[in-house]
Amino acid sequence: MWQFLKRQQKDNQTERRKPLTFLEIVVGMGDFSDFATHDAALKFWLPEPAEQVLREMSERSDLSVSELLRQFLAIHCYGLYAFYQMTDIMPKLFKEGQSDSRFSMVAEEPPEYKKRIDTYWVPELGKNVAAIKVWIPKRVKADLQTLAEHVELTPSNYVREILISRLLGHGMLPSRPTMFKAFPTSATNDWEENRDVPWREISQDAFHSYSIGERRTEWVDGCE
Repeated sequence: MWQFLKRQQKDNQTERRKPLTFLEIVVGMGDFSDFATHDAALKFWLPEPAEQVLREMSERSDLSVSELLRQFLAIHCYGLYAFYQMTDIMPKLFKEGQSDSRFSMVAEEPPEYKKRIDTYWVPELGKNVAAIKVWIPKRVKADLQTLAEHVELTPSNYVREILISRLLGHGMLPSRPTMFKAFPTSATNDWEENRDVPWREISQDAFHSYSIGERRTEWVDGCE
């Protein structure tokens, strides 16, 4: 199954003359145990309204944004039937791993005579642009690369388009540029390619409205 995604197959492989049977489809799905390891970072951006829809869908589904995205990408690449096969065998296949922790809430022991100052930062990628980062299995990322190349898009562009169409419908795509009015800067390419990008400071209250952010801690002189 998914012959298109199996790039290691030879181009001159004998063409199949008979249609696949249901049993052959099931057997061809193979082993998904490697999907339990979320060891590849996928970074892209969404227009802020689409990112807000994603977060609301996460809350309604009682899933983290990362888990929701991993499920969506698996279904997109391999289909609903394979998804149910995966989760029947390994119910926690798409659950959070260590890499998904956004920031640690463990209290640090303060140095003597110091007080803690926390500041909150988010990537600055442009107006009406939200940064997204999700940890996924290496095989899923490689297969997304294959699908993106087939339609002559970068993986980040490809994921953005399929995600918007899933969240808001295919009818949204033709008018998306004028409806969302996102103005990404050149930093979006740096973000997607895992290079340094500018960050901006925001309030603690606003921080919880972003999918990606950093809490930075500084210890300053305090009273005894």
